[in-house]
Amino acid sequence: MNNSIRAAATGDIMFKIILGDPRHSRLLIHFLNCAIKSESPITSVEIVNSELSPDYVGQKGVRLDITAKTENGELINVEMQREIEHHMAARALFYWSRMFSQQIVKGGQYHQLKRTISIGILDFNLFRDDRCWRKCRIIDSETKEEMTELLEIQFIELNKLHEIDKSSPITFWIEFFKNPYSESVSSLCEFVPEINEAVKIYEKAKTDPKLQALVESREKAMLDYTNDIACAEEKGELKGKRETARAMLADGVPLDTVSTYTGLSIDEIKAIS
Repeated sequence: MNNSIRAAATGDIMFKIILGDPRHSRLLIHFLNCAIKSESPITSVEIVNSELSPDYVGQKGVRLDITAKTENGELINVEMQREIEHHMAARALFYWSRMFSQQIVKGGQYHQLKRTISIGILDFNLFRDDRCWRKCRIIDSETKEEMTELLEIQFIELNKLHEIDKSSPITFWIEFFKNPYSESVSSLCEFVPEINEAVKIYEKAKTDPKLQALVESREKAMLDYTNDIACAEEKGELKGKRETARAMLADGVPLDTVSTYTGLSIDEIKAIS
């Protein structure tokens, strides 16, 4: 992987350095207030998973997301996803439900549950239309009445933003993550101090040798994880083929026909018969 890709703002390590560091949590607060419009803007957050150590990022399959708790107890998860994930909607709902349900401890009451929001920033296109930002909630299919405000899942598709909309500040952040060096971002830095600070943090971090070491550790862990999944899938596929071949043989199907349908060689089929 070349250095320009390694240093991209859409990398999960870089993303977490920019928005997930408690030392400059005001950037996360600004981002969240752009994404979650409310009559009572967020004024403070507690980042509950700020860890970014070599041992942590080097674990296979670990998620470098950001989970924050607001002053009102709301739970918000923000994740950068660069690799294409066709089941992203199901993935987002799964992680949202786990975060939501973990609020209830033994003896807890349902009225104590706080609003829980999941925000997925995607470096690929997931939905068919051209909207770059969508909020998903539970509503009545006929009346469109909202069932509850406790659930909200947002998807931000970076590649679908064509121009900044000054009436929609979330587009400031989308443009930044797309290209921190674009002319639009340079212009934003003049009147949005949080974007200006994000650019400075980005510039400093991408030349940090410790960061490069973290990225390399992360790359190795993700490659190992992907290979483990591929091996498991391959083993499962081979097992399925053998079971099919065994059933066909039991029904008296000729070897060459079994080979055609399963893709196994005649010798492989003979070995399991």
